Amino acid sequence: MNIDLVKVFTEPFKIIGKNPAILIPVFIGIIVSLLFGIIGLIGPVALVVSSIIVGIISMFFYPWVTLHFKQVLSGSEVNLKESYSELKSMSLEILVLSIVVGFLIAIGFMAFVVPGIILALFLIFSPSALVVDKLSVTEAIKKSFSFVFNSNHFVQILIVLTIIFLLGLIPVVGIYISILLQYILLPYIYVVYSQQ
Repeated sequence: MNIDLVKVFTEPFKIIGKNPAILIPVFIGIIVSLLFGIIGLIGPVALVVSSIIVGIISMFFYPWVTLHFKQVLSGSEVNLKESYSELKSMSLEILVLSIVVGFLIAIGFMAFVVPGIILALFLIFSPSALVVDKLSVTEAIKKSFSFVFNSNHFVQILIVLTIIFLLGLIPVVGIYISILLQYILLPYIYVVYSQQ
């Protein structure tokens, strides 16, 4: 089934309107990003270290939001305690996945940037696959590859990511709009369209 772009840009916000607790991990993630962004201003080493830490930490908030969408779309209420407990039980797998994904993308960027962008696209849904489908790290990576390159999904995912990227170019607030949309739209896409 094709990803319905109109629904992708409207439905998650309707769901959040009825279940604002979904946004708690998003705001925690944005605050952490802001704090480490400030630390990154100290110098080049601090920037690299803070970027790595933000990357690893965001790999925990992204699946947490995914679990919230899974709860709501399966007919339940958002249960922060339950979703946090589920996330905590998979924390080692999430940590390993974040290190593997970060390493692969870094290698890709060192090999002329484009391979890094392609790998980031391949791997973008791996945290969601890990927590929704209860997969191992390698299975989550494979599932992300197959989900993105499903002939019915690739173009729509590319359009969503392009819009998120372009909104990120807005001076001052763009990066935060981009982060917010990434945290909301991508988990929604995976939860709704991965099982079809």
